[in-house]
Amino acid sequence: MSKDDQMHEITCQKVPEAAFDSVRRVEGLEEIIANYAPYLADESRLPHQGADFLFFPNNEAELAAIMREMGKRGLTVTTAGARTGLVGGSVPAGGAVVAMDRFDKTLGIRFDEESGEWRVLAEAAVTLRDLNDWTNKKSFPGLTSRADEATLAQFEKFKEDPGSYFYPPDPTEMSASLGGTVATNASGAASYKYKATRNWIRRLRVMLASGEVLDIPRGKYFATDDLTFTVIDTAGNRTQLKLPTYIMPETKNTAGLFAAPGMDMIDLFIGSEGLFGVITEIEVALAQQHESVSVVQFLPSDEAALDFVIALREEAAIRPEFIEFYDVNALKLLRDRQVETPSFIDMPPIPEDAGAAIFYDIAFTGADPKPDYAWLREMTERCGASLDNSWAGYERRDLARFRHFRHALPETVNGIIGERKKTYPGLHKLGTDLAVPDGCLKDIWHFYRSKLDGAGLEYVVFGHIANNHVHINLLPRDMDDLAKGLAMYVEFAKKAIEMHGTVSAEHGIGKMKKKFLPVMFTPQHLEEMKAVKLALDPAAMFNPGDILDMETNREGAAQ
Repeated sequence: MSKDDQMHEITCQKVPEAAFDSVRRVEGLEEIIANYAPYLADESRLPHQGADFLFFPNNEAELAAIMREMGKRGLTVTTAGARTGLVGGSVPAGGAVVAMDRFDKTLGIRFDEESGEWRVLAEAAVTLRDLNDWTNKKSFPGLTSRADEATLAQFEKFKEDPGSYFYPPDPTEMSASLGGTVATNASGAASYKYKATRNWIRRLRVMLASGEVLDIPRGKYFATDDLTFTVIDTAGNRTQLKLPTYIMPETKNTAGLFAAPGMDMIDLFIGSEGLFGVITEIEVALAQQHESVSVVQFLPSDEAALDFVIALREEAAIRPEFIEFYDVNALKLLRDRQVETPSFIDMPPIPEDAGAAIFYDIAFTGADPKPDYAWLREMTERCGASLDNSWAGYERRDLARFRHFRHALPETVNGIIGERKKTYPGLHKLGTDLAVPDGCLKDIWHFYRSKLDGAGLEYVVFGHIANNHVHINLLPRDMDDLAKGLAMYVEFAKKAIEMHGTVSAEHGIGKMKKKFLPVMFTPQHLEEMKAVKLALDPAAMFNPGDILDMETNREGAAQ
């Protein structure tokens, strides 16, 4: 067999056997829901359909025992990480829930000479907050007691490095688990500069329904030009994966499976939302930390804000870390909250005449104590604003206040909907997650406004405008508003796809956004995705109801 042939083939690894009866579990979950309710929900608040088992495996051997036993019983498996998702991905639809809580250790750190980057190996339940905290402090709990001599030597080298490092993907919710963010290819504000999770993953271990494991380093296994991989199980059986034939949108995107001629196999699993297996270990790359200035620039109108964003993207002498948008309704909501509870926002008063705001970060270096920002002043004034009508800060406590300001709006929106649900229990907010290519920013914004103006709906707009990805949050006051909002959302999604965008830029599809996939993909493309799912998970065991509707029988065989 030639080396080229081997590049398209990956062999499964056998995981040591463990007795299923020794795996800690909770049976009859419905009867003890009060104690384990958090494992039946995520931040979507989507109602669950119950579960028969809840497992807390300690290691891959126990996880493999669970997979084999659930396969024998014909039961499905829903993976539960930190459960911070917004689309119901970890909400069970029967079967078993596998909670990955105990996969919470860092396993190593090393310097990769070829790429010149530090890399951390961690288990799937390590949170982004802990990973960044441990990296910043250069102290990984328990690592020295687990590591071999070579790993310890690398750890000492890391501690001696004078640089400060961090893991760049920033999906806003830092309590998210590393495994969950890989499964959803999570991103956020900082993805403008650092891109999504995919760009920082260097190795994955993924357990399949058979209890076997795929160990996938980046740069080793590639699809053929006709979009195929071959997986060889531990018995020597070969399964060919034929990837979908669609073209990926040129935007930030978490809709559908990643597919491209010659693609790296690791990218099939990143963003797959757990359709194929359970991610157990991840190796990530780190970036060097730097100082930054945070700025909230107030502008006279949303049109001026769009001009400012385009200027920042095309003309800025320093690429911003992120560029976030707040429309006039968002500012009014925050201003009202600021008047009611000044300590909640903990910022100066929002100007009464502000028609929009752009929040951005710019890096700086201590080597230049007096950086020249004349370009920024000229750019701001050209867009009808002034640097004098802005907030800025660079000290650690200032940056913490700015981060709180960034999160205050969605928190306020959720509070409003929570109050309204007391009268209308079926009510929920509608937050768009659409993105379009760069040249379409103004066009999609004008389309949004043409539908919103005069519709009689309450709404606020904010989000990641650097990636042409703003969240229109429709705040229904009753069920009629909700119906009108849902119809408008469909119109927005269709227009984004007409512009070669995506129906889900960062939150994934899960159970809640499946209805939008036919807007983006043809029936053939959906069937191609199902074929990949069944090739790797023949009984459609994993995460039932997520992304694709797979018809199965209770004996575990997909139909």
